[in-house]
Amino acid sequence: MLAAHQDVVPVPDDSAWSYPPFSGHFDGQWLWGRGASDDKNSLTALMSALEELLANPNWIPKRTIIFALGFDEECSGRRGAGTIGPYLENLYGPNSMALILDEGGMGLDLVENDTLYALPAVMEKGHVDIWIELHVNGGHSSTPFPHTGIGIVSEIVTRLEAHPWKPKLIEAPKITKLIRKGNLKKLAKELATIDRSTHYRLQTSQAVDYFIGGVKINAMPEYIKIGVNHRIAPQDSIPAVKANILKQIRPTVKKFGLTVKAFEGEEQNPDFEFGESFDDGIVAPMYKVDYNGTLVLTSSQLTQVTPISPTTGDVWDVFSGTIQHSFAFDGGKVVPVGELMTGNTDTRHYLNLTPNIYRWIPLRKGRALNAHTVDERVDMENHMEVVRFYYDLIRNFDASTAASIPLETDEVGEL
Repeated sequence: MLAAHQDVVPVPDDSAWSYPPFSGHFDGQWLWGRGASDDKNSLTALMSALEELLANPNWIPKRTIIFALGFDEECSGRRGAGTIGPYLENLYGPNSMALILDEGGMGLDLVENDTLYALPAVMEKGHVDIWIELHVNGGHSSTPFPHTGIGIVSEIVTRLEAHPWKPKLIEAPKITKLIRKGNLKKLAKELATIDRSTHYRLQTSQAVDYFIGGVKINAMPEYIKIGVNHRIAPQDSIPAVKANILKQIRPTVKKFGLTVKAFEGEEQNPDFEFGESFDDGIVAPMYKVDYNGTLVLTSSQLTQVTPISPTTGDVWDVFSGTIQHSFAFDGGKVVPVGELMTGNTDTRHYLNLTPNIYRWIPLRKGRALNAHTVDERVDMENHMEVVRFYYDLIRNFDASTAASIPLETDEVGEL
């Protein structure tokens, strides 16, 4: 089963782009456009590979090949992959797929010119979005409160960004044999300085991505809302994220005398008493102001950290062997290594279909740029390598006779 998604994130301002974002401009090396590196590159490469295979009249696949092309992955995939997953489970049964490959991973990274690391993701971080809504007194802005509702919520944002989660290496036998236990914390801190992708493979991320408030320039806003996106590292949890949010808003709650309604009626709520006493040295307003404010906290898109896919056995051997063959080069070696996915993919909806789920597009470092932002683009020479890899992967799995990769023989499984 080969997966990709058709949807892309919006383009806020076309004029900021070097070329129109939906023109698919090709300059002789780069293909420019929204989705060029997330995820139309994978989508079109899959189609190109299968089209080429089916054009050969002598090639008749022995295995069922499924393309799962979701249409709402960028907003959690609930309607697309969320429907595809249960449908396929009902049709073929649980654990019915030999392998699922979707977008993601850390691509290909050449080290010292002789070792090409292939870094497919064998697990995904968890996910939770925290929404904070402030209902507060408004009024005419000619006689404003010392802080408007936007100012109050901005203090929460400032505090959250001043208190990020910390990087951590999880203790494991293979690590602790090489590194003394007391050095893991220091090593994690050092690794986090390499680059952003390495940094957030080691810690839970939090990003304030959504902020609305105010309806008119001369009226203090009565409703403000922010959204904080979290991708949860294996050492943390959804209740821990909720508890941290409550901890960070406490000084603002005290300063402005706010009422808090936190995660009411939700599962996985933190074991945390909000009414604990605290003193963060907050300076009170010059005079008493009745903000009459209420903070309402809710969460959405709760997703647990996924199981780890195998990096041994017949399925991995075919997958890993295909990578090594497709990207072999003179004087060097290709080393596939399982990685952690910092984001989330449609595979969150496919976990019942197989334990062998890998998230990887073989993009070389620096050859796919600016996903989710201005001037997104992909190097077309590398894109053709992606097509070749999918072509090889389909052929190799189709030819495999490994005992743990059973062929489809029933009528439903026929292509």
